[in-house]
Amino acid sequence: MPARLSGADAISPAIERTKRQLFAPFRFAYWWRVATLCLLTGELTGGGGGNPGSLSSINLPSRRHSDLIGLVSWPESIGSRWMEFLPWILVGVAFVFALAIVFVYLASVFRFVLFETVVYGRCELMAGWRRWQRQGNSYFLWLLGFGLASLVAVLVLIGGPVYLAWEAGIFSQPGEHIALLVIGGVLLIGVAACVMLVSALGALFAKDFVVPVMALEDVGVLEGWRRVFPMLAAEKLAYTIYVLVKIALAVGSALLFAIIDFVAVFAILIPVGIVAVIVVVVGAAAGLTWNTVTISVAVVAGGVVLTGLLYLVSFISAPAMVFFQAYSLHFFGSRYPRLGDLMVATSPPPKPSPPLIIPSTGGPLPAT
Repeated sequence: MPARLSGADAISPAIERTKRQLFAPFRFAYWWRVATLCLLTGELTGGGGGNPGSLSSINLPSRRHSDLIGLVSWPESIGSRWMEFLPWILVGVAFVFALAIVFVYLASVFRFVLFETVVYGRCELMAGWRRWQRQGNSYFLWLLGFGLASLVAVLVLIGGPVYLAWEAGIFSQPGEHIALLVIGGVLLIGVAACVMLVSALGALFAKDFVVPVMALEDVGVLEGWRRVFPMLAAEKLAYTIYVLVKIALAVGSALLFAIIDFVAVFAILIPVGIVAVIVVVVGAAAGLTWNTVTISVAVVAGGVVLTGLLYLVSFISAPAMVFFQAYSLHFFGSRYPRLGDLMVATSPPPKPSPPLIIPSTGGPLPAT
């Protein structure tokens, strides 16, 4: 097992592993699979958006100008008929909720595929899905339970005092309870910060440390936590420094990739915006208005564009995802022998130093 690495020491081997997997050599077939994995696990470092522009300066025949205004100002027309669209709104909300659950499940399974990809340097999406589905199911159920517990904690620790204060009439006469409101507000902010911190650390430690134990020991998430807890307790300072260094790296990475993503997405949105303007103009000229069909088509088209932009961001963010996974594995592997030995075995041997060549004098040595 390698020597124990600090949060700063693990940066260099993580960079080397990232360079070796993605750039030495560059393989487009491997990169697009890693980008797909980045999208499926939600490991995005930034995003961008754009505005296709305004249609107010387009000159159309007067008989169609009102149609274009009605098409563009669809919120006003919908506002007076919102009951007609209420069933579709409810269906949309239910669909988004179901989609979020499905995404969490996909991310739970493909989290193990990501672990395998960074360790072995191969990205097998379908085979990895079949191989890691059992561990992914356990991790998924834990994420749901942990998220529900965090929500209950927020409702009880924050919503409870607010409700009691409301029932006591404190908010109806705030001028008479200024001190109580100020002190209570500060305390609630502190409680909210603690809940958010515990929730964030739990999700981070599960992703970075429990998942490798589950993968290598073939155990469930609770058993994985049982084995990780003693490691965390034994080196509180080292893991605290790890979290702080990772936060700093994440902030720097987010800023860097946000700039790159913005430029790339903006370059894509220009032609997409032009096409959208043309479609709106042609639709207005054809007499189309906003109804169930046109809104559905717009939502589907927007979903296709959004998916394409997300994949573009994932393609750009692939190096960051590989780096952060390698960073956590090198740090944790220096403390978890089974992972550490595996990381050493899958790392290339150091390049041998060039032999020392002593130039010849071109003749026999002089006699003594």
